[in-house]
Amino acid sequence: MQDKVDAVKQAERTMMDAIHAAITQAAKESEAAFQSLGPRTTTHTYFADVAMRRLFLHLCGADADTAKGGDPEHAWDILYVGRGTARYWEKEQGIRSRRRKAESHAELERERREKSALTQSAQKVVTETAIRALIEHASISDPDLRDRLLATIEERFSTADPLSQVEQEFADLAKVSLARLIGKVT
Repeated sequence: MQDKVDAVKQAERTMMDAIHAAITQAAKESEAAFQSLGPRTTTHTYFADVAMRRLFLHLCGADADTAKGGDPEHAWDILYVGRGTARYWEKEQGIRSRRRKAESHAELERERREKSALTQSAQKVVTETAIRALIEHASISDPDLRDRLLATIEERFSTADPLSQVEQEFADLAKVSLARLIGKVT
């Protein structure tokens, strides 16, 4: 297996050497033409960019001359990998990204769900805190309040018929939640 991996890696190195050689050759052959354009870019940078763009179009199934006919899903997949690499390099260098990533529908939906869950969690903490304070305050004048609340929940879930697994789990969670609110272990 390792021999196959080594053979593929060697083929990748050979391919990249050929690409670099072609870029270098094109840059040498066109250097005079680029010098007349001024210092906007080097010939090597220009041809490396051309190679990258044409390879991208090729990978996406587009015509390299017109850029038409490509598969947008495949293009987004490639760009997603590139964006992930850029973010990795930013983190590696301790740079906070200045760019907001262009989210896909799935990413936007996940972010919406996460924000909703965070909001619900915050509301739950506030609600529980307020209820605990109210129960604590009310228990001063009504010492049996906690016991009555527990009895109400026990009565609610006591039936002659056995509860389904989901009903039993719900009942257990309700009892634990009440115990947390009133500060009493069941």
